[in-house]
Parts: sequence; structure tokens; C-alpha cells
Amino acid sequence: MVRGCAVALAAAAAALLVSLPMLLVLPPDADTYEQESRRIFVEWKARYKKTYKHAGEEECRYAFFKESRCRVAWARADGVTTSGLNGLSALANEEIYRGYRVRKGEESYEQETRRMFVGWKAKYGKTYRDVGEEECRYRLFKGNRRVVVRLNAVAATPGQNVYGINQFGDLTNEEVRERCYPEMVDQELSARCQAAAPDPDPDHGRRIWYQVCRCIATEVESGGAVPGAEAHMWI
Repeated sequence: MVRGCAVALAAAAAALLVSLPMLLVLPPDADTYEQESRRIFVEWKARYKKTYKHAGEEECRYAFFKESRCRVAWARADGVTTSGLNGLSALANEEIYRGYRVRKGEESYEQETRRMFVGWKAKYGKTYRDVGEEECRYRLFKGNRRVVVRLNAVAATPGQNVYGINQFGDLTNEEVRERCYPEMVDQELSARCQAAAPDPDPDHGRRIWYQVCRCIATEVESGGAVPGAEAHMWI
């Protein structure tokens, strides 16, 4: 994935017009790309006066920021935008879109997701350095759950399987792609994710990442999950 970002950064550099100095620079290798991203993150925090109470939360926010940098590079390379990173670059989509076209039942969705997160952490032995990191990772889990809910809506045919969230459920898109390899992907699941990807998110009009969907979902061994309100999706 770092190489993919490097390609995008190289293409975007030709039309450099960014909100931070040296935002898009072609890294010769993964280590340099990481070092450059760290440096830019420090500059970004200073520019937007961002501070974090917990070290774990800051590291999680850096993961958001790093993905935003990659996403901006691809958008610039595709000619979609000429802008760069902004003050929202270290936020989860769940935070950015909070309050925007919120659908009925969002409060119960939040409560159910909190309960599921507790069970999911126990199942996969997830622990976090501090409460700030845990809350940050929860936002990712909540967003990834929406992807699986939509996947189940596509697969909601009698006799078909229902899916839950696997060990990658608290990762950013970039982190998922870095850890997921083709041999790990179930072909039937992959096809269903591909079918779900073209449909916009009913809440925010966003499309899901097909590559991420096929990597974070896992087949639920026992039934009983209801698409949109699956109380046992983490099992």
C-alpha cells in the first residue's frame, strides 16, 4: 500500500498546490515515506493546534492522518481535487459525518455497536494503551460495522451466510490493506463485497471500499443476525 501511495504522490507532485509545505513528496522507500508522514503530522498538529491527551490516541489519530494523506494524493493524481490536508484529516468518517443526515435509530445503533465492541475485543484479545486510543479505535470499528451491515443486506437471501467483523475491525482502510493478503480472502465473500460496493451509503452517500470489505468480514458461524441490527455479528 505504501508503494501505491508513492505512485499517487509522484503523480500529484506535478501539480503541487497544497495547504501544508511539502505535503506530497515522492518517498524512495517505505521508511522514508513513514518518516515524511510523521514530520508532516507534526507540522499539521502545529498548524491546526491539535493536541491529544493520551499517547495511544495520538498514534491512532496519526493512522487516520496517514490514510488521509494517501487519499488526498490519489484524488490529486486523478484530478478530482487540487486541495490538500485540512483540519479534519485526523478524524474518522463517523466523526466527520456526525449529525449529517442521521437516520432514525442511530442512537440504538450506537448502543448496540458499543455492546458489540466489548464482545469483539474479548473475542480477539484486543487491548489498548489508554482510553483515548480505545475510543479512537471504536470509531473505526463503528464505521467498519456499517460496511458489514451493507454487505449483509446484499447477502440477505434465504440460505446465504451472514457476516460479522474479524480481527481487522478497528483498523483504518490503509491499515487493513497493509495486513490483508489475497490468499486470506474468501472468493464468495469477495464477490458479495464487489456487489455491495457500487451502492452509496444511505446515511452519507459514501461508497464502501471493496478491498476493505472483503478483508474485515468473516462468516458468522451461528445464525440470528439481522441486517442493520445484528446483535451477534461479532460471534
